[in-house]
Amino acid sequence: MASRVHCDICNVVIAPHAHYIVRMDIFADPSIPELNTEDLEEMDADATFAKLIEQMKQMTADDLQDQVHRRFEFKLCPSCQKRFLANPLGLPRKVSSGEN
Repeated sequence: MASRVHCDICNVVIAPHAHYIVRMDIFADPSIPELNTEDLEEMDADATFAKLIEQMKQMTADDLQDQVHRRFEFKLCPSCQKRFLANPLGLPRKVSSGEN
């Protein structure tokens, strides 16, 4: 027998195989910034890396991971799935000012 599934938003019990799965991958931009020879000559790589390592020493493993990649998975009921699709970032709705 399938275990009960609860909606991760509203916590309602969902019938077996009637839920939706939302997966989110959040990761650092993988593109490499443009560098030219002049930039490389002006950069003090040793000092830059030393500063970066010192900053990293103050961070937890979770903080470091958050800077690279994090994956989430949520189970949604049909009602919450519709609301999620309509506004996936949960941003406030903008009200346009108009004349009635």
